[in-house]
Amino acid sequence: MTTEKLLTGMLWVHIAGGTIALLSGLIAMFTAKGGKTHRLAGKIYVAGMTAVFVGALFTAIGHHKDFLLMVAFFSYYMTVRGYRILYLKNLNQGQKPQLLDWMISSLSGVFIISLLGWGIWALIQGVGMGIAGIMFALIGSSFLIADVRNFIHPPKEKMHWWYSHISSMGGSYISAVTAFVVVNIQLPQHNWILWILPGIIGGVIIGRTIRKYKAKFQTASNA
Repeated sequence: MTTEKLLTGMLWVHIAGGTIALLSGLIAMFTAKGGKTHRLAGKIYVAGMTAVFVGALFTAIGHHKDFLLMVAFFSYYMTVRGYRILYLKNLNQGQKPQLLDWMISSLSGVFIISLLGWGIWALIQGVGMGIAGIMFALIGSSFLIADVRNFIHPPKEKMHWWYSHISSMGGSYISAVTAFVVVNIQLPQHNWILWILPGIIGGVIIGRTIRKYKAKFQTASNA
């Protein structure tokens, strides 16, 4: 198999994974949380995003696209973080993270720092995409810092994992939507806007959703 055929095949893997992730993610969002359908859709979503990640790695390396490579790690970190937190529900009770959790955070940290550096460099060069790089890096850093803090100091929130699951999977889904938008819509000279707009809109929705659940859980605990 030639390199070009391999890259073409990986591109199709990337596209297929993205399509699966977009559809299964919607099902997971609009079905009862914790239910059989939600869990199945969630597993399919993770599989789809894994295909997206693998396809993006080959595409980024094969075509020397540094930004795509770093964003691929950022989006997959969101996905893996949202999945792994389901196995760390008892951090508030003294549960310790596994070596795998530290490895995920460490590797993601390397690429988040690289993404920040790339964004600053791009802005200095007058490239607008640097704004998107910096924004992604700051978002990733906030999640990474929260993870390390919770690994070292047990979170006080009993439902910490619920909020982390929603924010991480929500952020992961935003990355899938963003990829769909930037591929199908073009804004010459201002393409960076398409990279950050879904994140702004999605971030507001995620924030409101978490606040709704916090109020719901608070009411239930006071009942």
